Amino acid sequence: MNSPKKPLSFAISYALFVALAPVQAATIGPVDVSSEAGDLLVLDNDQVSFTGKGAAVRVVGGQNEFIGTTMDIHATAGGPNDAVTGLQVQGGGRGTLQGSTIKASGYFGDGASASGAGSHVQLGQTDITTDGARGRGVMVNQGSSAQIIGGTVTTTGLMADGLSAMGAGSTISASGTSVSTAGNAAYAVRAQQGARIKLNNVSATAHGQTAAIAITGTDSVVTADGVTAQSDGAQGVEMQEGRLEFSNGSIQAKTDGILIRPSSPNGGGTAVVRNSQVLSQTGNGINLDAKGASLELYESQISAKGDNGSAIWMPGSDSHADVHDSQLETWGTQAAAVDNRAGIFQMDGGRVVTHGDSSHGLYASTDVIGGQSGAPRATFDVMNVVIETFGVGSVGALARLGGTRMVLSDSQLLTHGDLSHGLLVSGDDASLQTTRTNVVTEGNSAYGLSVSNNATADLTDTHIETAGEKAYGLVSQATIAGITNQLDLTDSTVVAHDSSALRVSGGSLLSHLTHSSLVGRSADQPATAVWITDGANGLAADLVRLDSDHSFIDGDVLVEGGALQLSLNNQSRLEGTVNDTTGHSSLSLDDSSTWLMRGDSSVGQLTNKGSVEFATPAASDFMRLKVAGDLQGDGQYIMNTDLGALRGDRLEVGGQVTGNNQLLVRNSGAEPSGGGQKLLLIDSQGGVGDFTLTNRGQEVDVGTYRYTLQRDDSASGQSQWSLVNITEQLSTAASAAINSSALATLRDTWDAERGSLIQRLGDVRGDGHDEGVWMRSYGHEQQLDNGAGRHFTQNLNGVQVGVDGRVARSNGSLILGGLAGYSHANRSFNGEGSGKLESYYIGAYATYLDDSGWYTDSLLTLNRWSTRFDVDATDGKRVSGKTHSNGAGLSVETGKRLDFSHGWFVEPQAQLSALYGGGDRYRLSNDMRVDADDGISTQLRGGALVGRQMRLEGDIAIQPYLKAGWIQDLSARNQVKTNDVSSHPDGNGGGWYAGAGIAAAIGRSQHLYADVETSDSSTQKRPWALNIGYRLAW
Repeated sequence: MNSPKKPLSFAISYALFVALAPVQAATIGPVDVSSEAGDLLVLDNDQVSFTGKGAAVRVVGGQNEFIGTTMDIHATAGGPNDAVTGLQVQGGGRGTLQGSTIKASGYFGDGASASGAGSHVQLGQTDITTDGARGRGVMVNQGSSAQIIGGTVTTTGLMADGLSAMGAGSTISASGTSVSTAGNAAYAVRAQQGARIKLNNVSATAHGQTAAIAITGTDSVVTADGVTAQSDGAQGVEMQEGRLEFSNGSIQAKTDGILIRPSSPNGGGTAVVRNSQVLSQTGNGINLDAKGASLELYESQISAKGDNGSAIWMPGSDSHADVHDSQLETWGTQAAAVDNRAGIFQMDGGRVVTHGDSSHGLYASTDVIGGQSGAPRATFDVMNVVIETFGVGSVGALARLGGTRMVLSDSQLLTHGDLSHGLLVSGDDASLQTTRTNVVTEGNSAYGLSVSNNATADLTDTHIETAGEKAYGLVSQATIAGITNQLDLTDSTVVAHDSSALRVSGGSLLSHLTHSSLVGRSADQPATAVWITDGANGLAADLVRLDSDHSFIDGDVLVEGGALQLSLNNQSRLEGTVNDTTGHSSLSLDDSSTWLMRGDSSVGQLTNKGSVEFATPAASDFMRLKVAGDLQGDGQYIMNTDLGALRGDRLEVGGQVTGNNQLLVRNSGAEPSGGGQKLLLIDSQGGVGDFTLTNRGQEVDVGTYRYTLQRDDSASGQSQWSLVNITEQLSTAASAAINSSALATLRDTWDAERGSLIQRLGDVRGDGHDEGVWMRSYGHEQQLDNGAGRHFTQNLNGVQVGVDGRVARSNGSLILGGLAGYSHANRSFNGEGSGKLESYYIGAYATYLDDSGWYTDSLLTLNRWSTRFDVDATDGKRVSGKTHSNGAGLSVETGKRLDFSHGWFVEPQAQLSALYGGGDRYRLSNDMRVDADDGISTQLRGGALVGRQMRLEGDIAIQPYLKAGWIQDLSARNQVKTNDVSSHPDGNGGGWYAGAGIAAAIGRSQHLYADVETSDSSTQKRPWALNIGYRLAW
């Protein structure tokens, strides 16, 4: 044992301390270092045992210090009211223990304590145990401090805190230490009245009914890094004001993980948690119960395992939670990841997850229990967060009662259970706002959004999708009378896969859609988009005003209660039926909006400045629109008919018609059964308005012929509009089919091909060579009129190639050859559409040239024609048809060339030709049947050429010429049936032709040809025809 030093020997003793060899351990009584002159006591490997009242080791005064190494200190109370301390430092003194143990027994039996400014206790790898009531492990107060490195602190008594700091300026620093308490009201770590405690890699465990860490007082602070805090029977951290800074650790608690409880009228208390886990078994992860309590949470996980628990619970008025990149999770029933009753919750990044039934993700309500001053408000401002619920009846985000406000942006909500709505807002002054957010519900009766009891919801760039049965996309409802909810959508979509997109169940609703869509589905088919009905609680539906601005409603509108005022504006579109069973609703369309009616509909009032279109019916299922009151506006109506069956859509107006309405009628390709038939389309009670056909030419294509609209006014004031037949006016499709399949049209095409070759034979007769190959190209503009279809124009061009040889005869020569060619024609049906023809042909030809000047040209071709046309019926619908046919042509021409002086010549000629065109049968896209008979066309042509042969220098020679004549078509008629109605296009008639050309020889073996021609007849006009050619001979 080292003996206590007297003041005079202090300096010598201190200087020799490090050189002294330890003596054998001894047990001594209480140690007191309290010299007024200053003293240092160093003990090594000694045991101090004290029983009584006071301290086993006592250091008093800033001039005194105690240092003990490998000490074993026992302090035992002498009586029930005797307070003892293992190591006590006061008045600015210092006490240090290294590798030691302290055991204090008895009431107020502290292990180590420091009191007074400057007093300091330093413990290294020291184990402290206390077992009495109020026996604290380490206690500092009145501005003193303690530093603990390693070791353990264990207490077992009532109100026996492990580490306790009290008063401004008092501090404890612990690193690598294990602290545990077993008694009730015994905190493992406790900072009070402005004290500060810093923990690093510390384990703090409270086994009794007490928090592991407690903070009391405005300026009290606990800073924890890498700390494990556990309470077996109470909170992990309990705060009354003060500040907690908790990082890189974990908190596990029986009840609340962190509780900031009320302590004064001013409230307060701040918890800052970073990169940590907080787990509550039966309570809340973090409880902001105090007025003005605040939480800052970063990259952490907060979990509540029990029923009725929350990851974050905010009953304190003006409380505030700021959460970043964290996960908030609950597992019990009737829980909420965040339950906010009177504060402001902000979150950026992370996840919110609940697993139990009736457990909501975000819950805002102002039904606070307790003395909240003023009107409480609960608000959420959440962005970049994923919210997911798994239980039955678990809402993703909920705001209820006045003063609640829920704001979500750039987030996702997913609910899996039945009755688990994505969003819910209810109550006066309760509001919900979403931006760039996706909401998906999977369960039955799980609404995307529910709005009730005068609440307001505003969705921007939000997508809502529901999958379950009766899982309505949007729901507006009321539980009391006199309710008007507000629901606005901007750049948003709502899709209900097995229910209505919007259901109003009692009360009123004001809703505005801007650049948004409502889609109701059932088994992937269109269903009800909007459903208005009385509430199940007996509250009647009232006024529902739905304003659509550049938006889309896909599905039926069903009004079973109240009155709907639906307005479609700025290119809005409704696709579905409207069934107004109350007769009190109204529908209005501006001049840019449309309604596609997919089934029988009814509405009280209709104001149409846009377009109401009856959808194309399936089979013969035509539709009826009933307007109970007046029909107003200057809009368009698009209706369907099948005059073959005398059936069609119908508009019935119970009131009067006003405005100048337009009517577009689409008919099937079916043929009426007889002439003079009539089909009623519109029935009204009169009025100053009218209907005008907007079909092209104010005529309707009906099978082969056309119909027009007729108005009939009765003596009683009723007005009706019906379709009636126009005799002998072909429909668009019939005219195009007749023109395309007419023999005369094929003949005009063949004339262009044949005429080019006949000219070629005329050129080759005089070149004197035995063999050659050649190519010619041609182009024609033809204006055709066959007397059945309407006149049309075709521009035709093509190319021919051939080879031939000369055979000498006794009185002349014979030229034999073969050819192949291709032609392409573009047809214009006079503003009704266009068509195309492709012609492929091969042929053989022979020319006999007599020495006397007479000649005979003959030609035989085999042809294959492919025809296609696309025309627009008078209702604007495209009708297409295509067909193929075969044919053969024969032409014989004879004449004589008369030569005169100076190279002049005259060549009279006559030609007879015949073309056979095969028949064809085909069906048009509108179901019209076309049956064209075959036929033979014959033609006689007579005329003459006048020209001059001029030889230039060398082997260059030119032969310009003029020509003229008459063409007479002897027969060009066949029968074309459209829906069994016969037409007989006829190309018979005659007319003149005239032209000019030139043939040139460039050297002895190369020849060029060019020819231009025009003609006019009763069935064909050719403003121009051009042929050019080249021949290489040898």
